[in-house]
Amino acid sequence: MEFLLTRGVAISSQWSSEPLRRGITRFRRDLEMTLNEGDLIPSGRIQLCLARDLAPEQFSIDLQSSESMIIRAADDLAAIYALLHLSRSALGVTPFWFWNDQQFERKELAAVTTEHYLSKPASVALRGWNFDGGQLLQGWNTPASPDLGWEMAFEALLRCGGNFVSLPQGKPAALAGAMGLWRMQCGPCPLDAAPFDRAVPGKSPLYAESADAYARLWADAVSRRKHEKIIWRLGLPAQGGEIFDRRELAAATLVRQGQQIGRVLRAQYDAVRAELPSAPVCLLDDETAALERAGVLDLPQDVIRIWPDNGYGKFVSPREGSRDSRTPVLPDQPTGGRGGVFFHAACSDGQSGNCLTMRPAAMELAARELCDAFEKGARAMWLICAGSVKPHVYPLDVLAALWRNVDANLDAHRAGYLRTYYRAPDGWALQDRQLDDLATCLKSWFQSTAAFGPWPDQRAGEQLMACSARAVATAWLSGRTRSSLPELRWAAGDQSFAEQLAWLRGVCADAVPGFDTLLSGCEYAARPTTRLWADTVLGQVRLYRYCLKAVVDLCDGWQLWNAGDYRACYRKVGLSAAGFEAARRVVRDFAHGRWANFYRQEETQTDLAKTVWVLRGLTALPRAAGDGPDYTNWQREVLGKDAPLSAMRDEALLAILEQADARAGH
Repeated sequence: MEFLLTRGVAISSQWSSEPLRRGITRFRRDLEMTLNEGDLIPSGRIQLCLARDLAPEQFSIDLQSSESMIIRAADDLAAIYALLHLSRSALGVTPFWFWNDQQFERKELAAVTTEHYLSKPASVALRGWNFDGGQLLQGWNTPASPDLGWEMAFEALLRCGGNFVSLPQGKPAALAGAMGLWRMQCGPCPLDAAPFDRAVPGKSPLYAESADAYARLWADAVSRRKHEKIIWRLGLPAQGGEIFDRRELAAATLVRQGQQIGRVLRAQYDAVRAELPSAPVCLLDDETAALERAGVLDLPQDVIRIWPDNGYGKFVSPREGSRDSRTPVLPDQPTGGRGGVFFHAACSDGQSGNCLTMRPAAMELAARELCDAFEKGARAMWLICAGSVKPHVYPLDVLAALWRNVDANLDAHRAGYLRTYYRAPDGWALQDRQLDDLATCLKSWFQSTAAFGPWPDQRAGEQLMACSARAVATAWLSGRTRSSLPELRWAAGDQSFAEQLAWLRGVCADAVPGFDTLLSGCEYAARPTTRLWADTVLGQVRLYRYCLKAVVDLCDGWQLWNAGDYRACYRKVGLSAAGFEAARRVVRDFAHGRWANFYRQEETQTDLAKTVWVLRGLTALPRAAGDGPDYTNWQREVLGKDAPLSAMRDEALLAILEQADARAGH
C-alpha cells in the first residue's frame, strides 16, 4: 500500500494548539518546497489523533488506504515530530536544510510506503540547545522576517529531535514556546525570580535573616509561570546581594557548606513542587559541584544534576584563571539515570574558543565523553551549546545523532551527512570516491587544529589566534612587554613576554604544515561539488590557516624588533595584518544570498576586523623607528630615483617592500 503525498493533501486534527498549528504550517511549506502542483493527482487525507496511551513525545503512523493516513500522537511535540518524520523520510527535508542551503528537486508527489511506523524513544529524555556565544544569530535580522534566524534555529532543533532551549525570558523564548519547545531557565536568578534587592528593598539579602522573604519571592516566580513549559533551574542568585556571608561560608566545613546551600536549593525546589508536582527541575551551578562530589549536598532524587564540560568537550573542571586542575566532574558511580550534561559544540571564551569555525577537538572524543556520561547516568538531559548554529552544523548533527542513539556510528554518520548535503552543481549525487575525499578532509580538520596543551581536548579554536594577536599588539603598543602578558598566562604560564610569544609561535607554527596539506586536499575535493563546501569546511580551513600564519608573522616581527631590524619587523607586522584581513575576506565570502547580513564579525569575540585594525596600528612603531621622521627612507632604498617625494601610505609601502624582498629571495 502507498499513500501519496501531494501539495493538496488535507490535514485535520482532533485538537488545536499554537505549536500544532505551526507544525502543520511548516509541513505545508515543506510540501511546497519539494513538490509541484498536480491537479490530476488525487489528494489524500492525514488525520492527527490524540493518543494518551502512548508515551510522551511518541507517535505512530498508519496507512488506512492509499488516500488515508492516521497519525496517533501523545502530545503536541509528538505530532510535530510525526510531521517532521514525514518531511524527512518522504520529502527529503533534512534537519539543517536551511543552514546548509539544501537543494530540492521538485517532483509531482512523494510516496509513503511503510504501512505502520511507531517512533522509538530517544536515548536522552530532555535534549536542547543553549545559544551562549551565538552573537551572529542573536543580532541577525532579515528585512522580510526579523525572527527568521531564531525560527530556523528552533526548527532545526525540532528536526534533530530536540525538545527544549536554554534562553532567558524574551521574544526568542516566547517563539520557542509557541513552536512547542520547553524552555530551561538561564537567567542570573534561579526560578527566573526578580533580584532580591529590587523585589525586597531595604531587607537583608542574607538567607539566614530573610528566609521567609526568599520563599515568597520564589513562590511568586513559580506562580507567574506555572502554565508555561519550563525546566526549572535551581541555583544561587548571581545578583541582588549576597545570599551568604562569603567569608563565613568559606571558613565552614564542606558538611556545613552543604547544609547551608542545601537549605536554599531545597526551598526553591519546594516552591516549584508546591505548584507543579511533576515539572522537570535541574541544578547547574559551579558552586555546588564540589559539594556534590563530596556527597554533602542533600537534594531530592528527581532534581537533574547537570555536569558541565570544561568548554572544550572534556568532563573536567574548567580553568580558573591560569589554574587548570582538570578535576573530573562526572560521578565515580552511576547515578540511576537522573543526571544531565552541558556540552560545548561552540565556545566563546575569548581565549581559545570557536565562534566562526567548528569545534577543534575530535568528534570521537566528544562521543567517548558523552557515552561515559551516559553510562554514569546522564540520561535525563543533554544541553548542547550551539553558538550561532551555522558554523557548527556538522558537530551539532553528530551530537543530535548521539542523543537519539548514544551508540551511533560516527564513520557511518559522517558519510551519510556528506552524502545528504554535498552534491554536484547539477544536483546529482557525488561518486563514492568524491565523497571519500570530502570525508577525509572533514575528519582531518579535527586532527590538524593547533594543540595548546598535552590533552586531546586542548585544541584551539580561531579565537586563540585573533584574541592573542590583539593582546600581543596592545601590550607592544603600550610598552607593557617587560612582564608576562595576563591574557596568555592561562596557557603560556607566568613567563616573560618573550617566552610567552615563543610558546604562542610554536603552537601556531606547528599546526601550519598540517593546514597547508589540509587546504590542498580541501581544494582538490571541492572541484566536483557546490559552493557549500567553500562556505563550510574549505572556508573554515582557509580562515584558520590564515590566522595561524598571521600569528607566526606577528611573533617573528617581535623578534626582529628586538634585533633592531625595523624594516623587516615592519614587513612582518604588515604581513600579520594582511593575514587576518585575508581571513576576514574568507568570512565575507560566506555572506551571500540569505546570509548577506549574518556574518558580522565585530559581533563575536573573534572579531577579525578589530584584529586587523589593531595590527595596522602596530605597524606605526617599527616604521617610526626605522623610517622616520621623514618616512621616505625605505621607499628611496627600494625605488631609488623613482621614489615619490611624499611619504607612501603603509599599504603601498608594504607592497613594494614585499616585491623587493621577493627579488632578493627573502
